[in-house]
Amino acid sequence: MIHTIVRTIRRFYPGVVFGGYLLAFFVAFAMVFMLPIGALGMVFLALMALIPVVLILGIVRAIERPLALEKLRTGRCPACNERAILPPLSAQSDCYECSICRERFSARGEDVAAPESVEPEALNSSE
Repeated sequence: MIHTIVRTIRRFYPGVVFGGYLLAFFVAFAMVFMLPIGALGMVFLALMALIPVVLILGIVRAIERPLALEKLRTGRCPACNERAILPPLSAQSDCYECSICRERFSARGEDVAAPESVEPEALNSSE
């Protein structure tokens, strides 16, 4: 349960931060016409806010990683919470894959992007 909450926070955090900065942009744009020094102050405030934004994301990832590893060790998928984790197929690969949702995870508990599938038609058309 805790891992699901932390995972959801990590997934939506960049979008929420972007929305906050977008809102700050519109407020600063309006301030340019009403109080120009306020707009300048918002720019500096937004730049200084990047430090805690990045630190908070690092903290959330540091909390999520051990929780995801605990789920992987018990054979549960960190994404869908089902007992469907497949072990790595080869010795070179350290990626675990869920047989239900097809999400992939590294041995450190981080999400791994799925490899892009190459369609046979694309191979034939390049010749």
